[in-house]
Amino acid sequence: MILGIETSCDETSVALLESDGRVRVNLIASQIARHQPFGGVVPEIASREHLQHLFPLVSRALSDGAAQWSDVDSIAVTAGPGLIGALLVGVAGAQGLSYGLGIPIVPVNHLEGHIFSPFLQNEGPAAKLPARFLSLIISGGHSSIYDVRRGSATMLNRTRDDAIGETFDKVAKFIGLSYPGGPEIEKQSRRGRIDRARFPFPVPQFNDRSPDFSYSGIKAGAIRLARQHGIGVDGDPQSLADFAATFQEALIAQLIDRLSVIWSQLLTAGEAMPEEVAVAGGVAANSALRERITEWGAAHDVRVRLPEKRYCTDNAAMIAFAGLQKPESRTDPKRVSARSRIA
Repeated sequence: MILGIETSCDETSVALLESDGRVRVNLIASQIARHQPFGGVVPEIASREHLQHLFPLVSRALSDGAAQWSDVDSIAVTAGPGLIGALLVGVAGAQGLSYGLGIPIVPVNHLEGHIFSPFLQNEGPAAKLPARFLSLIISGGHSSIYDVRRGSATMLNRTRDDAIGETFDKVAKFIGLSYPGGPEIEKQSRRGRIDRARFPFPVPQFNDRSPDFSYSGIKAGAIRLARQHGIGVDGDPQSLADFAATFQEALIAQLIDRLSVIWSQLLTAGEAMPEEVAVAGGVAANSALRERITEWGAAHDVRVRLPEKRYCTDNAAMIAFAGLQKPESRTDPKRVSARSRIA
């Protein structure tokens, strides 16, 4: 088995995976309650929470997974990108275990974990990876599309400013909703109707026709409209719900627009097309988005692979699974270091 450790941001997670990608156990200690009073993640608090939870979770993972240390032949750990203090806790912990057990360590790029996460299953072994697929990563810190060929990922676009999850959080905070903002906006939107006349959110485009994402304009427009119409938790509940539904639709519309642009570009290139479009990251849990992108896949005759909701947010199972895809990266623990940014 492979032991996975994830501490890149505000969730401490430990997992045990079998060689076929079957998840024996995946444990997460969430820090949401600790960061809610501040409306976002406080790096120092996150690091201290990781220190407190990491090794108790490791012990519990072995117990819950009915495993012994002799069953573990490698350790996969998130080496970056992320909060440097948080990453250092996970990397140092993994290094100590690696030295003590005499087993290799696999440094994993956090984004690679998300790329492969849609193939993890609630039961049984992981789904087979296609030879080529598109990966749409949408989270609090990332909004990008990757072309993944035989495990190697090439970035096709990125966000030039705010990520989609970050935009959810910042607008939610402005109108008085609790952190994290994405689930709160989604909850409000279920009671609302899309009203583009009252809340106009155009899909932003670049003069150079770039397929990159840009959410700062939508964020600024949402704050302006919320102020103009008195939108907030203390205002009219129906107006809040309509605002949330329209704002959410605007964020999703840009995702669909950019995905369509990139799909058209790939068609023009004349190569064999990707077999699947895999969606990953915390925002992939959004029900409206899951419905819209599934409809997009049907219209473009391509399978859309959505992650199990338990694997949308940061988790160690995806890190361990990414480590299984990189047997050549197994190395000595002294060769692994935490990095807040990875090119």
